[in-house]
Amino acid sequence: MASPSTGIAFPLTYDAAQAGPNYSASDFRLTAGVALAVPDGSAFGGIQGVRLGSPSPLATIDGTMVTVAPHMGWLCPWPGGSGCYTYALPEPQQVTVDSTTGSYKIAVVLEDKAAGHGNGEKVYVKKYPGYTPDSQIPGLVVARVDDGVASDVAPVVSQDATVRIATLEQLQSLKAADGVGAVLSDGSRYERSGGRWSLLDTGWVRVTPGGGWSFPASDDQPLAARKVGRLVELRGVIMYPGGWQATWGCCTVPAGMAPSSRVWMRGYRRNTGNFFLDPDGVVRALEAVGGTGDAFLHATWLAA
Repeated sequence: MASPSTGIAFPLTYDAAQAGPNYSASDFRLTAGVALAVPDGSAFGGIQGVRLGSPSPLATIDGTMVTVAPHMGWLCPWPGGSGCYTYALPEPQQVTVDSTTGSYKIAVVLEDKAAGHGNGEKVYVKKYPGYTPDSQIPGLVVARVDDGVASDVAPVVSQDATVRIATLEQLQSLKAADGVGAVLSDGSRYERSGGRWSLLDTGWVRVTPGGGWSFPASDDQPLAARKVGRLVELRGVIMYPGGWQATWGCCTVPAGMAPSSRVWMRGYRRNTGNFFLDPDGVVRALEAVGGTGDAFLHATWLAA
C-alpha cells in the first residue's frame, strides 16, 4: 500500500526567537495565497484582480506616459495549480507607450527567476501590444490604452466573492468557481452556475426599440423585460409606425435574455397581430399593418 503523502499546514503565527516555523514561498501560495483569493474553479487557482477600494481610475495617461496608481491585488500567472500571489504597488508606477495613436495593454506582471519558489520575485508594470492575448501575459492586465485614452479593465475583487468588471464580454472570459457573483458597470448582476455566467434578477429593464417603433409617450406600461434566474418575462406596450413591414425588428431584449429557440406571442390593443422573438434577441412582427397603432405584448420563456 502506498504511503500517504505529506500535506501543508501554513501557520498564521511566527516564533522569531525560534526562527520558525519554516515554510517556502510555494507553501504560502498554495495555502494563504489561495485562501485570500476568490476561487477560479480549480483546486489551487484564484481570480486575478485588484482589491475593492483601489483608486478609480486606476490608470491615467498624459501624452505617452501611463501612470498606474498605488493598489494591491492578486496574481495567478501560471496554470497548473501553482497557487496565487498577493501583490502590492505602494508607489505610483509609470510606463511609456510608443505613441498616442496605438493600442496597448498595461499589465502588472510577475517575474520569478526561481519559477515560483520565492527567490527573486519582481512585480512591475509593463506595456504590451494591444493584440497580445491575456493568456500570454504573466500577470494581470489592469488597463487598455487606445488612441491616447486609458481605460481600466482589471476585475475588481471583494472578499465576499463578488467580482466587479466592466462588460459582459470581459466577464465571459473570466473563469470562476460556481457561486461566485459578478457586477457589471451597468449594475446588472451575474452568478457563476454550472460553469457559465447567469444573469440574476434584473428588475424590469426597458427593451430597445428599433425600426421606427417607440414607446407611447402617455402610456404607463412601456415594454420591458425582467429575468429571474433563467426565467424571462416580457410585457408592456409598444407603438408601431405607419407602413411597417412584416419581420421588421420591433425591439431588442437586453443581453442575456434571449431564448434558445423562437418564441411566439400575440399582441393586443388597438390592433392585434402575431410577433416572435428569435435567439438573436430581436422581437419581430409577423403581419404587415398599414396604419399606426400600438400593441400590448406579454410572453415568458427560458433564457438560453
